[in-house]
Amino acid sequence: MMFTLNNKKPLILAVVAVVAFTLFLSPTFTVNDVMAKEKKNKGNDSDQDIDQGQSSKQNAQCVSGDDVLASCNNLSAQDQDNDGNNAAGQQNGKGKGNDNDQGVDQDQDSKQNTQCVAGGSIALSCNNLSAQNQDNEGNNAAAQHGGDGHKKHNGNDSDQGVDQDQDNDQKAQCVSGEDAIVSCNSLSFQNQFNEGSNALGQN
Repeated sequence: MMFTLNNKKPLILAVVAVVAFTLFLSPTFTVNDVMAKEKKNKGNDSDQDIDQGQSSKQNAQCVSGDDVLASCNNLSAQDQDNDGNNAAGQQNGKGKGNDNDQGVDQDQDSKQNTQCVAGGSIALSCNNLSAQNQDNEGNNAAAQHGGDGHKKHNGNDSDQGVDQDQDNDQKAQCVSGEDAIVSCNSLSFQNQFNEGSNALGQN
């Protein structure tokens, strides 16, 4: 009996080793399978933006029983410069296909309010000046390939744009018992400059 058990011992150890190895690898196989299915079902999804925002609010008020000279002036200077490229590439977006939301946004907002009340003269006072500049030289490019847009599949989808917005609100009021010289003026400079390419390729 002992002789027979000793002969079977290597076989039993081999079986135990195979079972233990299988149990060890089974979670790994399961995880890999789930990840592969999720990737196949979800496809490629990209949300990519370059956002630049500026906001300025200025209020000034002068009340004097005498003259008001070179006072209560508002000055706002805003500049946005983007030389960077915004690029995205997607390939083989199975399941839901390739989805890309990509943009370059530049926003500027300026609000200026000023008021002068003087018993005498108002000179060089209560003026509003706003200068806004937006410069975009970066390229906005996207490439999509293999969206598998058949029946239940969504295929390639891309929302791509370059947006430049500027807003300016100015208010000035002067009340003077005498002269109002070069006062209560509102001046605004706005410039938008875009040399970047907005390119999209889908296959």
